[in-house]
Amino acid sequence: MTLANDLATWVAERTDWQKDAVGRFCRNENLSEDAVNEIADHLIAGTYPSVAAITAADVPGTSESGESIRLSAVADVEGVNALITGQRLTFASKGLTIIYGDNASGKSGYARLIRQAVTARIKGDLLGDVFAKSVHDQKAVFEYVVGSTATTWALTQGTSRDLSSVRFYDEECGDAYVTTASEISYRPSALTLLDRLSAACDQVRQALSQRLSDNAALRMELPLLGEGTKAKQFLDQLSATTTREQIDEATTLSPDHDVSLSAKLRELTRLQASDLNAEKTRLAQLAAHWATVKSHSDQLAEAVTNQSFDNVAALAKSAIDLRGAAKIASAKNFDAEPLPGVGSATWRALWDAARRYSTTEAYHEHDFPVTTDDAVCVLCQQPLSPDGSNRLGRFDAFIKDTTSRDADAAERRVIQRRDEIARLQSAPAAVTTALSQLQAGGEDVTASQTWMTEAATVATEIVAWVDGTREERPTTSGVAPGTTIGERRQTLITASANIDSTSFNDSVRALKSEVADLQAAEQLAKAKDNLVKEVVRLQARTKIEEARRLTDTTGITRKATALTTAYVTSIVRDQFTHETEQLYLRRVTLAPTKGRRDVTLQHRPRLLGAILDADIDDVLSEGEQTALGLAGFLTEVEFDESKSAVVLDDPVSSLDASRRSRVARRLAELARSRQVVVFTHEATFVNALNKAARDLGVDVAERAILRQGERPGLTADKHPWSVKDIPSRINHLEAEIARLKKERGQLDSDEYTRRAQEWGGRLSQAWERAVNLDVVNELVDRGTNEVRPRMFKMLVGITEQDDNDYQSGYAKASEWAPRHDQAPETNFTAPEPDELEAELVRFKEWVRRIKGYKK
Repeated sequence: MTLANDLATWVAERTDWQKDAVGRFCRNENLSEDAVNEIADHLIAGTYPSVAAITAADVPGTSESGESIRLSAVADVEGVNALITGQRLTFASKGLTIIYGDNASGKSGYARLIRQAVTARIKGDLLGDVFAKSVHDQKAVFEYVVGSTATTWALTQGTSRDLSSVRFYDEECGDAYVTTASEISYRPSALTLLDRLSAACDQVRQALSQRLSDNAALRMELPLLGEGTKAKQFLDQLSATTTREQIDEATTLSPDHDVSLSAKLRELTRLQASDLNAEKTRLAQLAAHWATVKSHSDQLAEAVTNQSFDNVAALAKSAIDLRGAAKIASAKNFDAEPLPGVGSATWRALWDAARRYSTTEAYHEHDFPVTTDDAVCVLCQQPLSPDGSNRLGRFDAFIKDTTSRDADAAERRVIQRRDEIARLQSAPAAVTTALSQLQAGGEDVTASQTWMTEAATVATEIVAWVDGTREERPTTSGVAPGTTIGERRQTLITASANIDSTSFNDSVRALKSEVADLQAAEQLAKAKDNLVKEVVRLQARTKIEEARRLTDTTGITRKATALTTAYVTSIVRDQFTHETEQLYLRRVTLAPTKGRRDVTLQHRPRLLGAILDADIDDVLSEGEQTALGLAGFLTEVEFDESKSAVVLDDPVSSLDASRRSRVARRLAELARSRQVVVFTHEATFVNALNKAARDLGVDVAERAILRQGERPGLTADKHPWSVKDIPSRINHLEAEIARLKKERGQLDSDEYTRRAQEWGGRLSQAWERAVNLDVVNELVDRGTNEVRPRMFKMLVGITEQDDNDYQSGYAKASEWAPRHDQAPETNFTAPEPDELEAELVRFKEWVRRIKGYKK
């Protein structure tokens, strides 16, 4: 499996937003601030659309078709830096295209434009003309070939997947491949997708963090509750999962909340102002009051039970039955009496009244009835006749009869029980006082009072039933509170007996806790609306936090480590070492470190065989570190199987002449298998590239970017004379001779003289350049002043004829060159084309012989 395949397989398992982000990076797109915010919004809402995973072909370094991508031209440039419009910069389809441009010529503008369209470690901003008074839309058309198919892409079209296969290098990109100081690391471009994904995670996480900050600012004001209270516990556990029902339950106060809180506050105040002895006495007094209440409630309970009512009913029935029997007996005995109703209740009342009057007033010394001869009837106040005496005797006998006595006794028992129950219709003063004292002492008497009130009502109903004013049988009251009262009384007795300083203080603490609970519950109830809003905020926060977890880079780091270990450490290291050796960086290789920076498994250059442990920046120069960066880029290029174009902008900055020659040769080697485009402003590097290309048989295409007046960006298909090497200058001189011959007949003497002198001056410069390049530079490296002893042999080969040809040819060319005004007496006449051509032949032959001495 290749790195691209491995990476694509892993990306397919990531979340949709990360798959989408990697896809954008594969297309050389950046995540704008708006895009980051849009991602954050989708993650929070859970609405990120489904995204197709990338394929290996999408990974930078391969084209969509897998074929080679070659640049043809950049044309129709507008609004980019201050470049002249209407220009067309072309590139050779194979070999090496060398684009020369002086500083401020517009070379960097074209390079940055290409960097924007292709794959580069560092993109940067593509600016317009910063001095322009108005802003113009940036435009450019890239002409390129995919395999054998020509196509175009415009800068306004967004990104090109094809052009992402083209790789770009400049000094900034070199710094991205390797860092200065002690951290120099190399990673393939495919792995930079993970760097960018990790950076995107950071961006999205920062956006989500800002949302968390905004959410925190919306936190509702909630009450400060006492520690340890139930309300505080609920508030501490308030979360996004708290339901409305739970809030309702936690904020609903009991109906007697205010009464209970007030009572407990009074009790707490009393306890805090009391001592344990007073408390013992108070508890004992409360127990005594409960005993009074219990005694009365027990009497009521006994009186109003069904059994009690059944007993009263049985007594009443018995009295009625006995009275009926007595009435029957009286009817039989007194049928002959003058008046009816003897033995009835009314009659008996009359009889009893007569008895009381006789025994207390009229005949208090005699038994009733008095029937002596001189006796007077106590009712009619008339002397008793014999019949009257006999009648009173019979009446007395009847009253003393068993049936009548039993009826009287039964009726008395009914009346007695009725009176006993009647006394329970209202609580005695002692009971009322006891209840008042208990309530004042903080005792809960509500249930007892309610029951006693209901029981008293039942007692009244029983009395009315006995009296005959109520026909319906009374309904008994509920369960009597006697047991509960007894238990409370016993609790108070026990508490009074056991009270000491510890238990007293415990009671105070317990009461404080109860008061705090009630007070906190009241505060929480008042904050109900804020609680509901706070839960809504927490729910929103939870979604943000869940979204933030989707930006975790742990998995990215882990995969980056695995891919780097597999594809860099073991395979790429060898290629990197090969590249460094070609750039004259001896005994340097990549070695993995134990540390990580962001998502990167770092590889530091290690000096093979070094005895001392030294930091790399203490050993390698700036130029060597620059060479390391270029070695990293070239290593990556070697692993691009598509063999697509490579573009470099001033790749030899800060390199010495020797390494520049090595870079030139390495680029010429690279141009054997792919299109290589080099932007440079250094003439010596142009010469080095030309020489390396000739040595390796690589085609070279000359291009130049020049200034036109004050405007940069004029394109040309030839290098300016100043940067041409010897073969190029010879070709130029030959072409000029041909034109001069052809046009000789149409030129006046002044124009011909000017052109002949100009040609001679350039031939003179060619002689000077040849000596510098083919003799002096072969013996001494101008960048390092290093003498090359092995090239000293070429001096032996130089003959007297070589010297004579040089002296004569250079003198002749210098004589023709328009360096000084010719003296009038010399009567200067411009040489004819044949004479010019003869001197060029002499120069070409001299150069051929001198180069032969190097072998």
